[in-house]
Order: sequence, then C-alpha cells, then structure tokens
Amino acid sequence: MEGRTALLIGASGLVGSELLTLLLESDIYRYVTIFVRRELPIKHRKLQQVVVDFNELESYEHYFHVDDVFSCLGTTMKKAKTKQQFIKVDYEYTMRAAALAEKCDVKSFLMVSSLGANPRSPFFYNRVKGETEEALKQLTIKSLHIFRPSLLLGKRQEFRLAEKLAEWLLSLLPFLFIGKWRKYKPVEAKKVALAMFYAATSCQKGIYIYESDHISHIS
Repeated sequence: MEGRTALLIGASGLVGSELLTLLLESDIYRYVTIFVRRELPIKHRKLQQVVVDFNELESYEHYFHVDDVFSCLGTTMKKAKTKQQFIKVDYEYTMRAAALAEKCDVKSFLMVSSLGANPRSPFFYNRVKGETEEALKQLTIKSLHIFRPSLLLGKRQEFRLAEKLAEWLLSLLPFLFIGKWRKYKPVEAKKVALAMFYAATSCQKGIYIYESDHISHIS
C-alpha cells in the first residue's frame, strides 16, 4: 500500500484543501501532484505544484501516470456567471481529466459530485452533476468513486449565507435532519476528504456512489 502517488485537481477548494493535507501527512503517499491556476502558498517535500491551463488539459497527460486521481473541481453559478462556463468547469474539465486518467490506466478516480445529482433533474445544477456522473460510468477506470455531499461546511475565504444558515439550523434544530431527511444534513468538508482518502486506499474495484449521510461513516 505504501508508496502510492496521487494527482489532485481542485486543491484550493474546501474539500480539496482538506484532502491535500491528508495526502501530504499520510505515509501511504510518497508523492502528490496538484493542478492549480496559480501556485498555492504551500511547501512540502512530497508536493509538486503544476500551474495549468485547464483549456489545454491534454498537454499535461504525463502527470496522470499516478495511482489515484482526485477531482475536487467545481464552481457555482455565481462564480461561473453563465451556464456555459459552469458546464465547462463541472462537466468538461472533469470528463477530460477522467479520460486522461483512463488513458494512463490509473488505479482509481475519485470525484466530488453533489446531493441530488440526476441527469433528468429539472434543476440545472443537479442535472449537470448527474450528466457528469453518467458519463464517468461509461469509462473503463478500474475503481470509480463518486461522492454526493450535501451542503459543505468549513472555513471558506468568502462569506456564504447558505452555509451560515445551515450551521445555525444544525446547532439549534438538529431534529430536522433525521429519518428520510438525514441525507440533507450539512457535512463537513474534512469528512468528505477523509472519505475520499479511505476509498482510494481501500483498493476496491468497481463503481461506488456515496450519498451524503453515508460519507461520515467511511473509514
């Protein structure tokens, strides 16, 4: 198990930053490469940062010769501004990365999707996530792991009202998230990162989808 190598895409995000810490601190991984738009203020003997143009992702194919590829790519409509740009980040970039991972015969590809992902959803966000999942399932990657977290909690650089309201509800009205509503309970980004880490190191073959209420129990 020791001596694994990893490529992490989306290391500056909420889940990605937590996952990067886990990978660098773990004795299991000897080398970690991250794709970034601009270099992060992190130095580590195991870390290689590669500033990439995501529109030219195929130019970086040689970096995909690793054991595990983690994709924490994702944006919001507020940041993307247009549906076309949202699709480019959440669907196109993810699928191009996955195709390169398949071509380089990685052991596992792990990606962050979303609660409610469904290619037939009437909601644009959930529909794109669902279409991405369906396209990923058509690839021949040995081990595919898809994580569908609910609202993510953690320290963000920008203020988000939805997260603050969720934290308030969770602290004052925990009974709202029981029974069939359990999967809607907000989840800490660190727990999603831990679940991705454990799934990668489990060496299980096949396609696995983890709903939000199960993510915290993966270890």
